[in-house]
Amino acid sequence: MRQLAFALCLVSLSAAAQGEPRSVLALETRWRTESGEQVSLSARKGRWYALSFVYTSCAGTCPLTTQKLKRLDATLAKAGKPLDVVVVSLDPEHDTPEAVKAYRARHQLTSAKRWSILVGEQEQLRTLTMLLDFKYSKNPESGVIMHDNAVFLVSPSGEVKATMSSLDGPLDEFVAAVPAPTKGS
Repeated sequence: MRQLAFALCLVSLSAAAQGEPRSVLALETRWRTESGEQVSLSARKGRWYALSFVYTSCAGTCPLTTQKLKRLDATLAKAGKPLDVVVVSLDPEHDTPEAVKAYRARHQLTSAKRWSILVGEQEQLRTLTMLLDFKYSKNPESGVIMHDNAVFLVSPSGEVKATMSSLDGPLDEFVAAVPAPTKGS
């Protein structure tokens, strides 16, 4: 019953925030890739991408979110609308470069060139999740992180154009929101 109440609360909070434009390009944060490279989300200006959150030791919904992202990636590529996929770690303390590499291998993402798994500092993570109205909470005793399962479609201007909250929902609306690439792009 508590989980149902939590889920309903997350849905209503997400729906309330949908009308507000949110640009991730406004954030001046640097994130670490598994190779140690420092990158910023603003470097993606001018490109469409899917953005979501996971943590590598998650045994619950994170693998399902990753599978949803893989389905979305394959569907968009088949429709001639390839886009980048950005996954942000919810556990910067434990998601080391080695843990991220192992997660990539476990989920068969090693050849996914358009995929980035980014790790930042706690404050950067809080800033980004607040901007996107993405809810998460870490249990200090168990280390388990309860979180939304949203995937955000981010436009070239950094604004969220669509949000997919269901782990097993249809991809049609999300795919329709991505424009076909123009010649030369």
